[in-house]
Parts: sequence; structure tokens; C-alpha cells
Amino acid sequence: MGKDLDRPVWRGQRPWFEIWFAVVLDQSKRRALWVRQTMFVPRSGTARATVWGAWFDADATPQTLAAKRFAPLDAAVVDEGETLIRTFDSRLSRTAAVGAVDGLAWDVAWTGGTATHPDVPTWLPAPTHARPIVHDAEAKGTVTVGGEVVDISGRAIAMHLWGKRRVPTLHWIWAPWIGDGSLEVSAVSLRDTFSLGLASLRLDGPTEMRGRPATAAHANMLVTGTVAGPRRLVHARAWAEPSSTVGYVYRDTDDRDLMIAQSDIGSALFQVYTRAAPGAPWHPADERRVEGGVAVEIHQRTPLPGVEYIAWDATRRAESVQAPLPRPAESVDWPETGAIVALGLTYSDHVRETGQKLDRSAPPTSFDKHVRTLVHGDGPVRVPDTEELFAALEEVEPDLRDILRQRFKHLPAVMDYEGELALVALGDIDETALAAGAPQPFGFAAANDLTARIVQAFGETVEKPLAYWTAAKSFPRFLPVAPHVWAPAGGVAKIPELMLETRVNADRRQSASTKLMIYDLPAIVTAARLHLDRPLRRGDVILTGTPAGVGMRMSPLKRRVAALIKDRFRKAELLVSSFATSTALLRPGDVIEVDAGPAGRVRTRLTV
Repeated sequence: MGKDLDRPVWRGQRPWFEIWFAVVLDQSKRRALWVRQTMFVPRSGTARATVWGAWFDADATPQTLAAKRFAPLDAAVVDEGETLIRTFDSRLSRTAAVGAVDGLAWDVAWTGGTATHPDVPTWLPAPTHARPIVHDAEAKGTVTVGGEVVDISGRAIAMHLWGKRRVPTLHWIWAPWIGDGSLEVSAVSLRDTFSLGLASLRLDGPTEMRGRPATAAHANMLVTGTVAGPRRLVHARAWAEPSSTVGYVYRDTDDRDLMIAQSDIGSALFQVYTRAAPGAPWHPADERRVEGGVAVEIHQRTPLPGVEYIAWDATRRAESVQAPLPRPAESVDWPETGAIVALGLTYSDHVRETGQKLDRSAPPTSFDKHVRTLVHGDGPVRVPDTEELFAALEEVEPDLRDILRQRFKHLPAVMDYEGELALVALGDIDETALAAGAPQPFGFAAANDLTARIVQAFGETVEKPLAYWTAAKSFPRFLPVAPHVWAPAGGVAKIPELMLETRVNADRRQSASTKLMIYDLPAIVTAARLHLDRPLRRGDVILTGTPAGVGMRMSPLKRRVAALIKDRFRKAELLVSSFATSTALLRPGDVIEVDAGPAGRVRTRLTV
């Protein structure tokens, strides 16, 4: 029976569906092809065959092109020689795919590949079956996009799926170039939300790994999988932006729609932590990153925000014109940045959260943040890798070089967010006049004071820790801000009452009013002036601090235990161990949104 299951299984039964698909990722990791041929036989109504095609190009505008073609079902129930399925002039075999849809044509072939086996044996009476045709094969061919022929060469995967009912929930990651291995994570469930499903993780290559992960799909096109064992902890995740994602509406055999979102130019992260025994601290054992060249799919009943889907009865995406967002009232362009002064412990709820005592008669804690960190508007921020973290620490303290490399094979950044209100000087500031109540030319903007906590941790117990704070917060693009500055007419004499809200992967983490700020505007300006040792002038930026709800938080008991540890390297190792199991701190793929009402909003995707 073997290879015959690659061919059409349908024998006239209703309801029924079959899918043959192939994905080819170009070795540049910037382009990819996704093709499908399907048969659909509903419980009642008209059956049909469809050819689907999608092209991904990270360097094009737009980054995706997708279309499909319909045919009577009997036009597709044909297999000839090596061809498994043919519809119109499109066909898919065990070694090649040739076809076309509006604006896109392909002629690709593949050889070799690794052995794979279906998770569910084909003899089981399951409503859906999947059979691998080829996996991690070497692929080569051409793709014609709008009349231009493009050579493509890389890796391919192909499968055959069939049954009486489609899987309503599916998460999938395929990263054939992640370090020296190939990663695949898949999870399916027969429920509308993922529950009691079947999930698998496999890493092929010199270091092989298998596991049954707990998976999740997030609205921002992020798929995560975790395999937790007594001595090994594995994190795998892949993500893509909506602009690099193709959406298709499928129809299930019960006449309900399914929303398929896939990008084949996504990115991925793979991390492994190990420990000597259950209960012992976790230590990073492996970290692999890849930007581009990753397939990531989320398949569910509800559409993902920002993804444009081709409707079931349509052949192309509806033409949509994205109107530019209206510019907020009283907004101005950012001035050229002068200096950035960051203030700490300025919200009463955050002081309680950290368990620290504060002398309110003293000025707030202040430190520098490098001007290279400031970036206007939404966009990606790259998480520094081990070598970049080592370099930042050694710049502060050169003697750390040898001990860091002896104690840490891999060093995670332990990323954290801090939603803040940025105070922007739009002219020279008269501190005396401000203290007397005279408005000054200030503006405000939502800001995200990103921090690599592991760098900050090495400053604990040293005499001057603020240099480590600066280093932890001064990697490139570590200060994303709203695209414009809100500048109330006539200037300001006090901090306006605003709500500051931070969300991570759509989950609200911070929500506080500026009324909770301990210091008034004159005190904030005085603190910045003392730090700079000069009056504020146009382009200077003050980060006014963050409210409660940051990722780096501990219970009172954990704080007391941490205070007993005086060795800063041991503290850093325990922070890494805590991060290994943390769901509050950040990893690549996460999306952080900071909203400050009239002071704007900024969205940041962490990436590799």
C-alpha cells in the first residue's frame, strides 16, 4: 500500500477533502514558494478542485503575492505515472511541482530528503490523515512572478493530507537552516481551540532531538513550543509580520470556514537549558537563531489581525488601500536628539513592586541611555546575542572577559520592557521659570525603555552599578518611541494626566496613570539638569520612569533570598535559571505595544 497513499484516496465518499502541498525555501532565506492542490467534497453541494499558489519575497513591495484557481472536481481526480495530482496545467509529483495561478507560475523539482513518518498511523479511523511525501529535500527550479523569471534553490517539504474533516487548529514551524540542524514543530487539534491535541518537535542534524511540546499560537503571528523535562528544557519559536504573511480562507466539510495564515520568510529561535538534577538551577546549553528562511503557519477558526485573507469563493485578495493613520492633534516631528537621561523609581506602585525604600526628598535615580537607542515608530529590535552581551560587559569592566567565558557558554539577554512617558525638550528650558509655574516648550511621547537585564545584573553588589544600567539599556534601537511628539499648545508647566498601558503579545502588563508619579515636572527637570550638568535644551529627552508590571519582578520572599547572595556571578546564574522558565520576561518574536493616549503609541517586535 506504501506509496499509493501519496495518490488520491477519494473514491466518491462524502464529505471529503484532500490536500497536496509543497513549500520551497530559497537558500537566501529571503524568498519562498508555497503551492497546494486540493479536492473538496462537502456533505452537500458542489465539489471542486483548487490550485493555490503563494510567493514570498522579503525584499519586494509588497512582500507576498497569492492567488488560486478553481476547477470541477473531476478535472483533478487524475494521476498519471509519477504525477500524484493534476488540475488544469498544474501537477504535483513525488519529486516536482509545476503550475500557475494569476500572476505566478512555478516549475521546481527536489531530490533526496530525510525519512519521516506520520504521527497518526494511516490505518487508524481518524477524521484527518497526513502523509509526508518528502522532507528537507534539496530543491531547485524557477518561479515566474509578474512575467519575471526568478531562480530558486534551497530546501523543500511536501505532504499529502486527506479525510472527512479538516483539522480546525494547527500550529507549524519549519526551519531547515537553524544552526547546523533542521527544526520542525507541529501541533494539531480536532477542537476549535487547541486542546488535547497531538504535538511533536524534531531537530535533525548532528545533534538530534525529539519531544512532545506544549504549543501556543499568538495573534501577532508567533508560534511557540516548549518541551519540559526534569533535566532538559527546550524552547522553540517562530514568527513573522502580517505584511509577510499570506492568508487563505478554507472551507471545512461542515460548511464552516477555516483561516490559514502562513509566512515562509519568518524567523526562529531555538534554546536548550539543562540542569544536573531536578530542582537544581537551569544552565543555557544551546541557542540557535535564524532570520528568514522559516515557515510558520497558524490555522484556526478566527482570522489574525493584520493578515489579509483570500475569501473562499475568491481567486485573489481584495484590493485594499491602507489609508495613512491620521496624525495626532498638536503633534510635531521629533527634533534631533541631544542627550537621553533615564530616571528610575518614579512611580509609587513600581517602588512597592521592587521592595525598595525611597527617600522622596532626594532626586530620583538618573543614568544615561545612548542616543543610538532612540528609534521613531514601529519596527523590529534585534535582541543581542552572547558575544554582543560579552562585549557590552567588557566595555564597562574589561577584567570580566575571562571569567565570563569560563562560566557562560551561552548568555541570554533576559529582555524586559518598561513602558514610559518620554519628556522631550522642544526648545531651551528655563528651570527657574518652570519652578515659578511658567509653561515650558516640552512635548511627550510613548516610549519603551528596553533592557537586557543580564547586563544590569552584573552591576549588582558593585560600588557604581549605574554604568551597568546604561550598558543594559544602550544596545541599538533599545528605545522605540511614538513616531511624533505630542506638543500641547503654549507649552506645559506640569505632567499631564495620562494613562500609560503596555501589552506583550496582546496581554496587558502595565496600566497606570501619571498621577502615580512621585515627582512633579520641576523635580524631574532638576534631576536631569543635575545629571547633565547643564540646562536642558532642544532635543534632550527624559525618560520619566515606568509604573508597576515590568517582567523583572519577584515576590518578597525571593527578594529576601536574593539579598543574601553577595556573589554577582551567582546572582547572574540564578537570573538565567529563572529566565529559563519565565513567562513574564521577553524573548525574540514577542511584540510589545506601549500606548500613552495623546502622546502616541509604539509597537516593537523583538527579533534576531
